[in-house]
Amino acid sequence: MKKTLLSLAVLGLTAFSLNAQTRYVDDVYTDDDLDIVTDIEYAQNYTVLYGDIDTSTPGPQFLLESLKADFYYPPYDEAVGNRPVVIMLHTGNFLPRYINNGPVGYKDDSATVAICKAWARKGYVVMAATYRMGWNPIATTEDVRRETIINAAYKGVQDLSAAIRFLKDEAVNLGNFNALDTTKIALGGQGTGSYITSAFASLNSQDEIRIDKFRRSDNGNVMVDDQIWGDRHGMGGLPGFNNENWPGFTTEAQVAFQIGGALGDSSWIDAGEMPLIWAHSVLDPFAPYRTNIISVPGTTLQVVEASGGYDVIKSSSAQGNNKVYEGKVMDGYTFAISKYNEGMDGLYPIHGAANASGPYEWYDTVVIKQLPLPPTTVQNILGGIRLSNRFHNKTKAMTYIDTLIGFFAPRVAVSLGLVESVGIDKINMASNVAIGPNPATNQVTVFNNWDNNDLRNIEIRNLNGQLLQSVPFAGKQQTIELSLPTGLYIMNMEFERGTGSKKFMVN
Repeated sequence: MKKTLLSLAVLGLTAFSLNAQTRYVDDVYTDDDLDIVTDIEYAQNYTVLYGDIDTSTPGPQFLLESLKADFYYPPYDEAVGNRPVVIMLHTGNFLPRYINNGPVGYKDDSATVAICKAWARKGYVVMAATYRMGWNPIATTEDVRRETIINAAYKGVQDLSAAIRFLKDEAVNLGNFNALDTTKIALGGQGTGSYITSAFASLNSQDEIRIDKFRRSDNGNVMVDDQIWGDRHGMGGLPGFNNENWPGFTTEAQVAFQIGGALGDSSWIDAGEMPLIWAHSVLDPFAPYRTNIISVPGTTLQVVEASGGYDVIKSSSAQGNNKVYEGKVMDGYTFAISKYNEGMDGLYPIHGAANASGPYEWYDTVVIKQLPLPPTTVQNILGGIRLSNRFHNKTKAMTYIDTLIGFFAPRVAVSLGLVESVGIDKINMASNVAIGPNPATNQVTVFNNWDNNDLRNIEIRNLNGQLLQSVPFAGKQQTIELSLPTGLYIMNMEFERGTGSKKFMVN
């Protein structure tokens, strides 16, 4: 495959003032500043299509497909240099748009475009990539449904790997003409794309796809045969089944964020894997918020058990994978969402109506009614909208997207090492610390109520600033012996991330 050099925003060399904004956390550009280039081929590989879904030809068909991506480039700032990258994967139920009886399923879906622009406005180069589709959701046996969907997700992981190598090839062999920092890559998934990004983040060995759940019930054979299809990075396999793209480059990314979707199996999560951040509708009827069975939209058919955002973030945090950002973001989004996520820093539960699983989506139903499709297909699409997002509205959806990115962006920036923390220097960390009794007499007990921010040291000073006591702190609570005259004192606290102070009385 031949690459073509493009005349892109990197040639502009325009420097912009940040004012008081923090690059990669806040918007530093507008939509008008962005240069968008569409339909760039990043890989070629074999798609499997099933005849009873897509054509009158029975049985699976193998098609060598050109995989395309749209790129969103912010203006190049010479003072900033190479830019971090977000690779964004759209939703679609692993089937082409409309064939999936839905209005979404491609890189130019309205919400996907809005999300990509939001990241680009913050200074990221964004790659909105397609991936191979094709599975059999209406197969009469659960084995076939499970086998075809896990193979579709597996191919998606291979395609995501190829996208990363495409960027690295450009940086090495084409002079990095788009000024990419390929050591700082964030992966984003929306709906079906989240199945891919979370699997990419969690599959660290081929054995993990050979667990019992992904073996056939009739003969025990593995459902994903990597001797045929290649490994999870897209290397190896047989000619006509897997096409290696950009061999010689590694496939690392540093953080993954998910909007909806689920992880194939929570056992895939091990210590040392990349941090995960997840937003998920609590009442999502298709992809479970916790761990449950995935169902096929528009049918009563079940596919396979999978784990949604709640259980994945809980497990990822327990393994220590999310520690890179935990407790380092203390902004308004964090405080608002912390009321609902049970203290799990990277989890954003979306509360809403049971059938509003994607409130960040919106559709033009007038356009859908005019599509050159059979009337039954149009009605199925409109019925699916009523089922999954009957309150769809662009203004409301954009508010959700702004909030989602507001929650994700600081955690992604911290995970990539682009900023050290967000909001901590503006917050009195002692606001979540209790002391008692107050007034005290000869001792006072300090309770640190932060889940992910250790209290390290306490200094007690009088109102003139004179240091009276310095006490190392360990654990969640500690009693301090006092020998102080009656009066008002200040307790200064040094945390793992940030500082704070609190006044107390001694009688």
